Amino acid sequence: MAQERTTQPGGRRAPTAAEEFRLLVEGVKDYAIFLLDRGGHVMTWNAGAERIKQYAAEEMLGHHFSRFYPPEDRAANVPGRALETAAREGRFEGYGWRVRKDGSRFFAHVTITALYDERGDLHAFAKVTQDITAQREAERLLREREQQLAEAQAIAQLGGFEWDVATDQVTWSPELCRICGLEPRTFTSPFQLLLDCMHPDDRPLVEAAIRQAASTGTTFGVEHRAVRPNGELRQLFSRGRVARDEQGRLRRLTGVCQDVTEQREGERQLAEAHAQAELSRQLQSGLLPVLSLPESPLVVRTRYLAGQERALLGADFFDALELHDGTVATLIGDVSGHGPREAAVGVALRAAWRALILAGHGPRDVLDGLDKMLMTNRPSEEVFATVCCLWVSPDCRRLTVALAGHPPPLLARGEHVDVVEVASGPALGILDQGYSWEADVLEVGDDWALLCYTDGLIEGLRAPGSVERFGIEALCDATAKLVGARVDLDTLLDGLLEVVLEANGQDLSDDIAMLCLATSGRPGSARKRGR
Repeated sequence: MAQERTTQPGGRRAPTAAEEFRLLVEGVKDYAIFLLDRGGHVMTWNAGAERIKQYAAEEMLGHHFSRFYPPEDRAANVPGRALETAAREGRFEGYGWRVRKDGSRFFAHVTITALYDERGDLHAFAKVTQDITAQREAERLLREREQQLAEAQAIAQLGGFEWDVATDQVTWSPELCRICGLEPRTFTSPFQLLLDCMHPDDRPLVEAAIRQAASTGTTFGVEHRAVRPNGELRQLFSRGRVARDEQGRLRRLTGVCQDVTEQREGERQLAEAHAQAELSRQLQSGLLPVLSLPESPLVVRTRYLAGQERALLGADFFDALELHDGTVATLIGDVSGHGPREAAVGVALRAAWRALILAGHGPRDVLDGLDKMLMTNRPSEEVFATVCCLWVSPDCRRLTVALAGHPPPLLARGEHVDVVEVASGPALGILDQGYSWEADVLEVGDDWALLCYTDGLIEGLRAPGSVERFGIEALCDATAKLVGARVDLDTLLDGLLEVVLEANGQDLSDDIAMLCLATSGRPGSARKRGR
């Protein structure tokens, strides 16, 4: 220490213990070690103090040690209180920011020890300061990394454990505790407690996998269930591996348990959705086949648009048949409700209609047969169906129309678009005792087009935000406008859908099916509508 240096006497005598200690202190560079008088003034200075605080001995000897404290600490008398504590209790220890000569700051660990003379009177203080800025930063980074790891584990629902095979103790991570329904914390427990969290049926499998990995030094992976204290089941996938010491002996087994409950549930729902989609595809093809009339002079076009709220599967259906005498029969209908069961009813109605038509039955028998089939096969008594059955004579000049609760078709002839005024009986499945449905015959001439549709086309809104239904009259107006423009059938149907979608803000609540028959691909040339 600079002010303690004395001239060594000649000779080769061995240094005293006091000299050895002085040399030790002077040579230490990682710690600032120096003496303070009872008032806090610097009495000695070592190489470590010069390195850490940047002051030379001649700059500090006799100066108060408060020079190393930030202004705010000096204003709060932190240095004075530290000396008071050391004088009162014999020792002071603390942490805080200190200031170097160049004004930069470092974080210090400080101890101040009171020194007493032979009479027990306070003589001086020994002060040791260690610069722990790098250590503190490393600890901060470690805490930050641990927090990031904990957050990542929470996001991934990934809990960890470490099994000390020798002591049979398992250290749990907070996230593993949370997964198992325990208070999130880091704690140690016997291995059996970890096993007790597993489902009784899966426990032997988990234990066998872990113990085999421990005995063979291999990794393990097993999917199993865990039971929380409240009885809730969680699906976990656990994996782990062993760690050995330098001699190759088994030291511990480290593992992770990932909560895959939501993932497995998502996979299950996705599989169900795929199965539902495939069922929907099959049912939809049974409800809405591709229609063609290769031997008939008539042109047939269809459209189907699912409502946005139930885009997966509706229960609208249509069909068309050419009979051996040249008659064309068509069907369009709508089963109440949406879903696989209702769609299955629609498929059954279409199949029954085909059988009845091919057997040569007339309108009354066809509708009666469909009614009986619906009553027998519907999933509940609330299910009903509306249908429009149509027969076109071989010369295409006469139409026979039978309605069961269904909206009437629109007929375009020349300059006119009219609502077909025919008798309409109740929907199928409404009356337990049945009903005698009637059919009307229309003479339509040579040039005509008939539009059949389900109620989704007219039961939407007349305009966005309106409470008024679109209605048959608005549909008739829109159809007349398009027919007057001499558009082809495809443009006619697409134009009607566009009009209805625009009126409903592109969001339909019900499905729409359309079937159009015409004697030519471009019906009508009129510019006005009649009723």
